[in-house]
Amino acid sequence: MTENQEKEMFNLLTKSVNGVQDLNKRFDTLEDKVDSLDKKVDSLDKKVDSLDKKVANLQVDVSELKDGQKRIEKELRLNNRAVNKIAGEQIRMDERILELEEASV
Repeated sequence: MTENQEKEMFNLLTKSVNGVQDLNKRFDTLEDKVDSLDKKVDSLDKKVDSLDKKVANLQVDVSELKDGQKRIEKELRLNNRAVNKIAGEQIRMDERILELEEASV
């Protein structure tokens, strides 16, 4: 092997070693970025789980509010009927009083 061939071989070997070292650095950087992304994904998963729990609690709260609203609406209907009945009795009583007053005159 000639001296020029040896120099060329060592140049190529040096370039190959440098290329492998560069690839190793890039791979390490890539691994760091993947680890960072994994941590961020884990954090987001925890936040999603927390939001899911909050949504479930809100759904329970909404259900309870709807039940309370139905109960209040029922009570209002009962109260309206009672008020209507009392108003009707009041009208009949006023008419009766008017009749009695007219009869006593």
